[in-house]
Amino acid sequence: MSLGPGTFVDHYQIEAFVGAGSMGDVYRATDVKLGRPVAIKVLSDRHRDNDELRARFEREARAVAAISHPNVVQVFTTGHLGDLPYMAMEFLAGTDLGSSVERGGPWPSLPVARAVADAARGLQGASAAGLIHRDVKPANLVKLDTGIVKVTDFGLAKPVNPGDEPQLTAMGVVVGTPDYIAPEQARGEKLDGLVDIYALGGSMYFMLTGRPPFRTGVPAEDKYLKVVSRHLKQPAPDPRKQNPSVDGELADLGLEMMEKKASGRPSYEQVIARLEAIATRLERAGSASDIPSVVAPAGSGGSVQPTPFVGGQAPRAATFDPVGTAPGGRRPEPAPEPSPSAPTSRASRPLVFATVASGLVFAVGLGLLLFGPMPEAPASAPLADAGPAETASPVFDAAPPAPPAPPPGMLLLPDEDGNPAAYVAARPVTLGEFAATFPARAKNTSAKARGRAVTRVSFSDAREFATKANARLLTEAEYERARELAGFDGEPKLWEWVMADKAAKSRRRVRNGKRTGDRRDKGQRDVTFRLVRDL
Repeated sequence: MSLGPGTFVDHYQIEAFVGAGSMGDVYRATDVKLGRPVAIKVLSDRHRDNDELRARFEREARAVAAISHPNVVQVFTTGHLGDLPYMAMEFLAGTDLGSSVERGGPWPSLPVARAVADAARGLQGASAAGLIHRDVKPANLVKLDTGIVKVTDFGLAKPVNPGDEPQLTAMGVVVGTPDYIAPEQARGEKLDGLVDIYALGGSMYFMLTGRPPFRTGVPAEDKYLKVVSRHLKQPAPDPRKQNPSVDGELADLGLEMMEKKASGRPSYEQVIARLEAIATRLERAGSASDIPSVVAPAGSGGSVQPTPFVGGQAPRAATFDPVGTAPGGRRPEPAPEPSPSAPTSRASRPLVFATVASGLVFAVGLGLLLFGPMPEAPASAPLADAGPAETASPVFDAAPPAPPAPPPGMLLLPDEDGNPAAYVAARPVTLGEFAATFPARAKNTSAKARGRAVTRVSFSDAREFATKANARLLTEAEYERARELAGFDGEPKLWEWVMADKAAKSRRRVRNGKRTGDRRDKGQRDVTFRLVRDL
């Protein structure tokens, strides 16, 4: 559903489309009753029939509406546009911290301390309301034109004590952004607010260095699973190794916030108090407080595009001005005329000659650059489409987009390149599940045995069961990747049927951890199977 300018959603008049996210489409609008700008977020039409995403969208609205804090985006009201839910939110005039750093480079320590303190206050307010954000990252922290930082996008927020709230994420299913995910969140364990402190520490590292904490900058090494594995196994990196100008106390705090064990991380009160002390000390010392200028893309007129889902007036950038106007359309103040009484110096002839010669060299070089033959690119360098010149900045593989909500009891399975490809069952099919589909083929269906992994099922029967369940069996390569996933439950004494590249006529492939074997296509007392569903 597309809302054109002038369309009314209740008493909100749509002005323009802002952008689309994983769940909703966002529009800029005006509250005609109060005369204030708002952001209207509507569940995407493509999710109209997805009951789980609909429930998640509505829970986000309730979650944010329950928080009343100056460092958290406000939700004014919720409703339905036809059969699609929407929420009217505060329209944030500013830029998210991720875009600011990617376009302008790392921030100095003082503004980082201020921004992270604001974000910590907002997350503390959410925690006081009983919510865990679960997706804290620079893109979800917005610095307003007023200088305040607000926490946004509570689409993955989860109550600390769910109560009557429906369970929207299956046990063992990992949600969140891999660049900032806490180890316990990656393992699918029970969570508390300390996962947000870990992610905030990772966000602070990004602001100080321009790079997520466990990225190398080498695409082959920055795949989904490799990044998550570093969160699980490697100690938090020190930002001073990437940026020696980082304040030492600020760096130490970030390392503590990213402690592998949640019990070793500081509380929100401690984080805020230490950041305030750091900011006060740096202010007294006269530390740099300006955020790096953001260079606008060519042809933008000197303005940076509003941050998606945020909007508002973006900061103006200092760009080359051929007509003599300063950024924002103001002409610069004319240079003061030299005082008549001020002594003037006469340039020496050698200096004049050197200046003229330099000018001629520059003119010849410029002519060759503009009108001479273009140098050929090295044979190994791929040709890129011409585009607007931008400030060089570190380029990383983008975090994989959030896939549809997984079925209960399944884990996200990446492909060979680390991109989300399928969902794999966290555990093998149980005897009870198999008996519900093939009661005549199930053996030993006692109540005690129904929860155990099914065995004595032939490869052909396993494949038939998978087909009836709108799924399939794992391939060997998928099994190898799946067993590395957090939450993958492998029965140590049982083998599993898998699809081989070249199947023998009467024998089928089985796997048990790193071990590989072949069995006859008949029920085996030590062979089970599990399901996988493609995205």
